[in-house]
Formats: sequence, C-alpha cells, structure tokens
Amino acid sequence: MRLIYLAHPYGGDEKNVEDAKQLVRRLVKEFPGRVFLSPLQATGFYYNDIPYIQGMEHCLTMLSRCDELWLCKGWQDSKGCCMEYAFAKAKGIPIIEVADDSLNTMIINAAERKAE
Repeated sequence: MRLIYLAHPYGGDEKNVEDAKQLVRRLVKEFPGRVFLSPLQATGFYYNDIPYIQGMEHCLTMLSRCDELWLCKGWQDSKGCCMEYAFAKAKGIPIIEVADDSLNTMIINAAERKAE
C-alpha cells in the first residue's frame, strides 16, 4: 500500500481539522490501496504546546516516510503546506494537487500526474 501525506491548511482553526477528517473518510473509500496520513489528526492536538518550527519538523519527518504528498484546496495560502510542498519537491516525493474538494478533480489530477 502507498502511504499518502495529506497536506491541508490548519492555522489553529478546528474547522480545518474537521474538513481534513471528512476528506480522509472519503479518500479511504475511493482509494482502498492507499493509506492516508493527515498531520492535522496526528499532531494538531498539540499545535499550541510546542514551538511552530518543532511541530513542522514533526510533520516533515512524517512526510519523509510517505510515498506521495497530496495538497488540499488552499494550500498555497498556508505556511505549513508551502513548507511541506518545498520539502517534497526537494526530496523528489511525488506531489498531487487537489484543485478542490471533489474527488473527481483529485482523480483527474492523479491520473495526469502518473502520465507524466
């Protein structure tokens, strides 16, 4: 199984945690051959307990163990997602951008990425 790191904007907003959780629930049904790792669920609960950069180090450590990075809607406006994108790009981790929250768009983008 492929391990997918799902980068979703956070910024301390609990609505983003819920949005990411619902997206993962949809993804595991649509892509049964993949395991989705959402750092919002894995580390978001201690977001305010450690310095930001230390939290990002935790996220990048998780990302380094993943097969792909999937970027969710709004990632360009998120400092953390931009750091994850730059890290994946530097490490040669395949990146798939989710243009919106529709799985159809995600499937199209994933298929285009594989064709490259």
